[in-house]
Amino acid sequence: MSKEVELIEVHEEPDEESLALEIAQKLDEGTSVVLKGPPERVKVIIELIRRYGANWLRVVYSPPWEDPAKYVEYARYLRSEAPYRLLGEKPLKRRILIRRMAKASFDYMDAPLVDSRCASLDHCYLCIDSCPENAIIREKPVKIDLSRCTECGACVNACPVGYLTPPSFTLIGFRRFARESDIIHAVPLSKLEEVGDGSIIRSQEGSFPLVAVLLSKVMGVEFRGVGLDLLDPYLKELSNLPRGERRSVRIERFNEHASLEATLIASELEDRDEWINLKHLNFFRVSVSSDECTLCGVCPKVCPTKALRITREGDTLKLEFSHQLCIGCGACEESCPESAIELSREINPHLLITGNFVEEVEDEIARCRGCGAPLDGTVKMIQKLEQRIREKGDERYAELVWYCPTCKEKKMFEELLG
Repeated sequence: MSKEVELIEVHEEPDEESLALEIAQKLDEGTSVVLKGPPERVKVIIELIRRYGANWLRVVYSPPWEDPAKYVEYARYLRSEAPYRLLGEKPLKRRILIRRMAKASFDYMDAPLVDSRCASLDHCYLCIDSCPENAIIREKPVKIDLSRCTECGACVNACPVGYLTPPSFTLIGFRRFARESDIIHAVPLSKLEEVGDGSIIRSQEGSFPLVAVLLSKVMGVEFRGVGLDLLDPYLKELSNLPRGERRSVRIERFNEHASLEATLIASELEDRDEWINLKHLNFFRVSVSSDECTLCGVCPKVCPTKALRITREGDTLKLEFSHQLCIGCGACEESCPESAIELSREINPHLLITGNFVEEVEDEIARCRGCGAPLDGTVKMIQKLEQRIREKGDERYAELVWYCPTCKEKKMFEELLG
């Protein structure tokens, strides 16, 4: 969060280089800046600030027809850090190089900041699958290859829990900003001059956080995107879902970001119990093969959201799945020793709204063939274990898997005695 914010008015004929140098110095000192003035002028100044190696992402544009107060408030919540790369020598004037020194080689980028908590989802790589430039390095937490990143923002919307965020956007500031606006344009820097009336939030060149778009609608603010082609498939997919009357729903899953996104979408859906295929939105289905699953209990243990659980009714164990809680991290699919789990991008409005668990697989608890005591596993688990032992040629020990430790010891002793 920025400690200081300064409002600067840009006149029709400013000395753009001198003004950009002055602002660059303020940014170096930790001050965020709100520029109010003609969009074409502001665009040039922000581009110069970036060329001069200052953190241009902490510059907020206030249109001349708007009260700048809400832009100043928004700027207070911008994060001070941003990713940057070193470009070496730039074609800058001598006086600029003398003023900026080594800082002139910096190039701050609107590439996502990665929350260290990404490491807790050690099987989740949805962001990598979404990146068109292969700019995300498969580590935990993931790392952004700034030499490849084009600042498109695809990964921001692919992360189901908001652990990738653009430095130019703050959800806290956006909530406050939206309270003071009727129309919000999300506009890349390159399109500033194309905007008509309404408030403006600068976005990445290709995308904007979907959760902010949904939030603006709930708050009664009209959202308009300019040049946000990457977000269009998300919005189109949303518009094709079955809609019902707005309802009061509160979904709690994993963290605030995941909860907010699910809540905002569920509040507008028709309560329909059917699975609908998706390509973009972050809702997922876990399908478990009853032929392969042994109810070993691995998947509930690795699931970070408790979307999978094993319940018991008498001698029957059941594996159950919550569509509402699942964030699609893939931990269950990766960890299953039987390869019995398939994860797909689908939405079921009824299960999302109600939070009901659905049964995937059930099986009986195996019992000792000697004394009838329950064994540590299901019938299918013991059958598979027996089969694998037989495949290794251990016929003598294969049958012993059906006995408890006491009866197993007794049976082996009897065999020894002949």
